[in-house]
Amino acid sequence: MLNIVYLVIGFILGLCGSLLVELLKRQLDKKEQRDNAKKLLQALSQEIENGINRCKWLIKLVEERKVSFSRIYTGLWDSVKSIITKNIEDAETLILLHKIYYHFDLINFNMNQQRFGTGAAYAKDYIKEIEENHVSLKRKISLIR
Repeated sequence: MLNIVYLVIGFILGLCGSLLVELLKRQLDKKEQRDNAKKLLQALSQEIENGINRCKWLIKLVEERKVSFSRIYTGLWDSVKSIITKNIEDAETLILLHKIYYHFDLINFNMNQQRFGTGAAYAKDYIKEIEENHVSLKRKISLIR
């Protein structure tokens, strides 16, 4: 009878130990995903900053009555957006990214259609909103721990 009690106690301790190890593993995985998401967001923030500079350059050229055939680079966003949407819990961060890249996509669409003046005019109309959303995004990134 005593052996059965020891067996049950051993089983319970083993089960609790396994559950504790699994819980710790999951927490470490979650922290690693959060850290990776923050690094990706920081890289996206740099891409957005470059896009804002490109918008300003397009606006400057149109004001000088010149044309640029270049687009805003969004390759990083295109390659990581599915990863980001899976690993970011804050919906507001995703909304900010969507708003920024929506404007970049419309500018690029006009450039692809060879409507360079229209693309630059769109950039001029929305540059302030893009910059404000970028500032909000950077604030959100800084809060991720």
